Amino acid sequence: MLMRIMRATVPWILLIFFSCSTVWGQGPPLSVEAFAEGGASLIKNTTLPVACPAVCTPSGCPPCPGPFPFSNAGRLFTGGRLRAGREAVEVSYSYSPNPIQQYFNRLTVFSFNYVHYLSIRSKVQPFATIGLGADRFSGPYTSSNGFRLVWNYGGGTDIVLQRHLALRLELRDYVGGQPSGFTGTSHDIVPSAGIVFKFR
Repeated sequence: MLMRIMRATVPWILLIFFSCSTVWGQGPPLSVEAFAEGGASLIKNTTLPVACPAVCTPSGCPPCPGPFPFSNAGRLFTGGRLRAGREAVEVSYSYSPNPIQQYFNRLTVFSFNYVHYLSIRSKVQPFATIGLGADRFSGPYTSSNGFRLVWNYGGGTDIVLQRHLALRLELRDYVGGQPSGFTGTSHDIVPSAGIVFKFR
């Protein structure tokens, strides 16, 4: 279902952004960027386990003998930006093998972000970003606990290496709920670095 929503939403975001460019007239030209990054996924949370998915019976799920903290892991992060001067919209996907004991061992996130660049006239171009998306935990005992709303915020900088290539360094916090069987709010702190390809 999420993929259908994304396929329906992304073209509209691009259409609106392109339409706005005609209103800007002599404003900054549009550019398209693709990026690939790697980094860490450091989940901090207020986990209060309430049920054990692995030992559920027809009569219910007994309390877990936890707590079961999340484990830190790496993260792969990719996506694209449509940019006009200091403003940009971003669509991204990330994957992380964050294990929570034996219950869940994969975390995927789809996000739509607004990005504002603080400076664009030098080779170092810092930015701030905020966005909404959906995340999903899955693992060996359950195929998925479904997509849930997650939001993120953070900042970073692009270091321009040449006209069509830049190095990106950034730090984001993904804020969302816990997977099935756990309660509380999780903060997934993600420092990352990668390469940006500018197509225009």
